[in-house]
Amino acid sequence: SAQTVATVLVSKTIEVVAKAGPEGRLYGSIHAADVAAAVLAQAGVELDRKKISVPDHIKTVGEYSVGAHPHPDVEFSFTINVVAQ
Repeated sequence: SAQTVATVLVSKTIEVVAKAGPEGRLYGSIHAADVAAAVLAQAGVELDRKKISVPDHIKTVGEYSVGAHPHPDVEFSFTINVVAQ
């Protein structure tokens, strides 16, 4: 099932909505829990936040590559798009 999750997420771009100022700077930052909630809502896949590695301090809108390691034998990256609310 971890390989199926990888196949689904690699082919999608997950949109994460966050409050941001006019210059695209976020009020706060994006964490693994935010990504996990967006994955569940948009892809219907439950991914443990502890198995997601988010780049250091996502504080601006834009596209980012996020890593996931849902199983010892399965590791992959997928794209998130942080957009302003």
